Formats: sequence, C-alpha cells, structure tokens
Amino acid sequence: MKRLLTLIICVAALWAPAIGSPPGFTFRPVGELAPESGQGAVDATVYLPDMRFPLGNDPAFANSQVWGKGGQHGGGGSQCDATNYSYPWRDNFCEKRSWVMPLCPSGTGHQGQDIRPATCKKDLHWAVAAIDGSISKIGSYSVYLMGDGNTRVDYLHMSSVQVSVGQRVTRGTRLGKVSNIFNDTPTTIHLHLNLFQNTEEGWLYVPPYTSLVAAYQALRP
Repeated sequence: MKRLLTLIICVAALWAPAIGSPPGFTFRPVGELAPESGQGAVDATVYLPDMRFPLGNDPAFANSQVWGKGGQHGGGGSQCDATNYSYPWRDNFCEKRSWVMPLCPSGTGHQGQDIRPATCKKDLHWAVAAIDGSISKIGSYSVYLMGDGNTRVDYLHMSSVQVSVGQRVTRGTRLGKVSNIFNDTPTTIHLHLNLFQNTEEGWLYVPPYTSLVAAYQALRP
C-alpha cells in the first residue's frame, strides 16, 4: 500500500506543469517505448530525486538509438536526423535486449536510458557527475560513479575521460565527453546511463527515466 501511494504521488508530480522547464520540453509517458521495441516498465518512481542531469548543458534528447533514425531498426536515414534531436523524450529502459532485467516485464531488456547530446557531434559535449561520490571503475568507454548512498551511476560510450579510479567528485564535475565508442563497432553518438541501486530485492538496474525528467526540468531555475 505504501509503495502504491508513493507511485501515485510520483505520477502526479511527474505530470504536473514544471516551473522552469527548458522551453518546449515534452516527454512521452514512462514505459512507453518506441513501436515494436518491446514492453517498458510502467514505474514512475523517481529513484534518484537529488540527481543532477548527467550532461553539462541542454538541450538533450532521450530516445532510442536502435529504433531511431540511423539505428539498426530505425528504418534507415542518418543518426543526425532532426527527429532524433527534437522533443518529446521517450523512455527506452527495457527495450529489447538479451540482458537479464528483473524489473522489466519480459525479464530481459535494455539496462538504462540513452540520451543524445545537444548536437550530433561526438567528443564535444560533457557528461557530468549526477551525484556526489567516488569513481569506482573506468573501462575502455565507461565511467562508474558510486554515490554516497545506495546508487551507482554508470556512463557509457565516453571519450576524453577526465577522472580516475578512487577520485572523489561532486555533482556537476566533468567526467568525460559523449561519444560513439562501443568496443570495435561504433554506436550512435549518445550517452547510455544506468542507475544501479540497492533495493529490497538486492542490487538491481532501476528505471532512470523519471529521475532524468525531474533532473532535466531542474536545469533552469
């Protein structure tokens, strides 16, 4: 009952008009994925209410990379198509993937949210720390930020990484630049962001969409 009440409050808050939202900002409902891309998680919980938006500047555009223009199932065209760089945002947590994901309706899916930066240019736009914490891991194209609480924030497809393992960072610290690095095969230009959180069921990837919406709305006072 308590979780249901929290969910109702979060939904109401999410859909209320946002004072100071970036001009023109709109977003599709939580859990509504691109057509044919799978079934989303209809969970409006803001899992990280104190989150700083993870890109250094706006605008930014949360949407599918695989089912967007220029993506594998996007129907052709260029990843730089204007439709990919326009509102509304669209959730893509739980999009069709093979990774085990207990919070997704199918039990498998995309672990986080893809976000395109302001322009279709790689190695230009900064990704920044969403929370205070310490850098716990750096991969060939990834940075993992462990918060002081129960959340780890993962940043993927990064270049020009500016931090080191063990370094303390605060909200807004520059971590690296948004790129298209993905092992030996480039992906589209975007930041993939995960929220990995210690829940009642243990450590799980939780839906980041509503936390990102709230953080984006707070970019401008």
